[in-house]
Amino acid sequence: MALPLAVALATVPATEDLARGEAEFLRGNAHCDAREFADALACYERAAAFGYEDHVMWNNRGVALDGLGRHEDAIQAYTRAMQRNSAYEIAAYNLGNAFAQLGQFDEALVAYDRALAINPSYPDALYDKGLVLARLGRAKPALQAYEVLLRADAANVVAWTRKGQLLEELNKFEEAVEAYKAATTANPQDADAWTGLGDSLYALERYEEAVEAYDRAIAANPNNEEAWNNKGFTFFMLGIHEEALSCYEKALAINPTYKQAWYNKGYTFHGINRLEEAVTAYEKAIELDRGDEVLWNNLGNALYNLGRYGESIPYFEQGLQVNPKYEIAWNNIGNALNKMGRHGESLTYHDKALEIKPDFDYALYAKGHALDNLGRHEEGLELIGQSLELNPNYDHAWMAKAESLYRLGRLEEARDALNNALILNGEYEEAWVFRGKILEEMGNALEAERCYEEALQCFRASLELEPENAELLYHQALLLEDLERTDEAIDAYAASAFRSHSADALIHLSALLLRVGRAADALVPADEACSRYPTDARGQLAAGRAVIALNRTADAEAFFRKALDVDPASEARLELAGVLHSIGKEEEGLSVLQGIETPDTGALLLRADIQRSLGRTDEALADDDAAIRAAREGRDLAYRHKGRLLLDLGRPKEAVAAFDAALGLHPTDAEAWFDAARAWQALGQKGRARKLLDEALRLDPDHAQARRLRSEGATAD
Repeated sequence: MALPLAVALATVPATEDLARGEAEFLRGNAHCDAREFADALACYERAAAFGYEDHVMWNNRGVALDGLGRHEDAIQAYTRAMQRNSAYEIAAYNLGNAFAQLGQFDEALVAYDRALAINPSYPDALYDKGLVLARLGRAKPALQAYEVLLRADAANVVAWTRKGQLLEELNKFEEAVEAYKAATTANPQDADAWTGLGDSLYALERYEEAVEAYDRAIAANPNNEEAWNNKGFTFFMLGIHEEALSCYEKALAINPTYKQAWYNKGYTFHGINRLEEAVTAYEKAIELDRGDEVLWNNLGNALYNLGRYGESIPYFEQGLQVNPKYEIAWNNIGNALNKMGRHGESLTYHDKALEIKPDFDYALYAKGHALDNLGRHEEGLELIGQSLELNPNYDHAWMAKAESLYRLGRLEEARDALNNALILNGEYEEAWVFRGKILEEMGNALEAERCYEEALQCFRASLELEPENAELLYHQALLLEDLERTDEAIDAYAASAFRSHSADALIHLSALLLRVGRAADALVPADEACSRYPTDARGQLAAGRAVIALNRTADAEAFFRKALDVDPASEARLELAGVLHSIGKEEEGLSVLQGIETPDTGALLLRADIQRSLGRTDEALADDDAAIRAAREGRDLAYRHKGRLLLDLGRPKEAVAAFDAALGLHPTDAEAWFDAARAWQALGQKGRARKLLDEALRLDPDHAQARRLRSEGATAD
């Protein structure tokens, strides 16, 4: 809706102060014409301070306030203008526009009718009244108003243009095109009509024709910022991104405070994964309008896509301050928490999104995925299924369904879900990787290998288009590591780490270098993680592990203590206790372990070792038994640990029972066969011991201890 600026001079006594006030008033009008609304408002305030106040000044002050998005204040200014001159139709019309900007359409109609009562031939008031009627669902009287004008003057360009705008408002785009064409026929130099035609053609997805219409608008008025902006977004939809960005720049050169151009610039950068530039553009748009929840949300999304999940949350929250019913922002906070591994916390936000919109498919999927990650696989699968009923074309939801099914041991169904994901998106790298993993477990190694190769090809193709995409490089590195293509994995992790905003790639790079025996090299990315991400305890953990491999135990203790300071719930507690045990600080080690509320098998076995070092054998055995009970996986290792303690305590018969339990759980473990042989030998059963050693050597011909024990006297009775 237009905001016409009525510039007029009231007849006032000529005094020095009033002359100064008049000068400020005129300066304010000049600033308003230049869309420098803050400067204009300051001038009008100075004019009022000098005593220069009349209905025109209050009207123009309202225009400046509207231009700054301060519509409530503008309403007060227009009301003051009407109080000073009740027959001032321009102020009544502007009052209607201000109400319309706030969505207060009934109040807007009253104001437009007041303007039309003063001046029945006021076309702008009639046009905008029609738009408001359309927004209230009263399409027939809205169209009738324009028909009256057009019957009176079939060549009325403004009437045809406004009719086109109204038809757009009613989503009647084909009819809008005809109205705009009538306007451009009546006046081929009317830039607004050509811009409107472009907008309607865009809505009909006739993008090439829309570009031609915007070009005609720009030819008629090269300073038509709206046409430049809309042409740019049409280029974006055509995939012509550099041209799109060039058009936004033209619009912003004309009007640097054009919010929509900054927004579209950010959206385009976002779409082509130039995320840092997207953040900058969105921030510029927000400087111009802090009351746009979509802007806040998109800025949060850009940071989220950069891997800066914690930083994204305050921006989603800002969007919710603007609109507490904005379900997308609620869900996005949940998504960010999920990415940070805080699945339990995320549920509150997904639930809020679903409270606002119960059929919100993305929130159903996201909540289901969070429940699955919390081990509540059946519940998660149910919600993901509901999401897919609403939107069966979402590849990530099929991927999430596959993950739930896999965790439930339903491999064939998981494979079928992945097939659906890949039908929808044949370039879905992670789906190819996961399909390969499932097929490998199903015994189809050849097809699994094909899946991995497909994934690598997808990574290569995607990285040709987006060579700076840290997420793609990271997932490519994960696959290369799994395929034992170590050198390539190292390069990919390094490339990802250079571009990423999270510590993931650096942590994996350090761990891989450590695994292949390059401890000194592993310390470099670990140190970088500590420096770049001081609030992520994983960097300190990685550094501690690297220096342990370099036999720098004191340094390891310092790193693990720092990790524990950063995150008391991290793995650092167990690692620190292990280091303290290794240097004989047993009591300190026990004290550190006491901070683990629910110790797992590893913590219990370490505690058993420390108790044993302190001579507390009963406590050590109790910890071994607790480890056996706690173990979900690796229970055989807990039995072996207990057996070795019993053997060292001179209780070989009980040790045999523990080793038998370990072998029952893991019969192909050469180390368990060797331990059992030692126990039987301690019982004087050398023949049985020899048979057990033979089995250990059959499973592991290079088992030096088994070979030595056999040669030292484990002979037949």
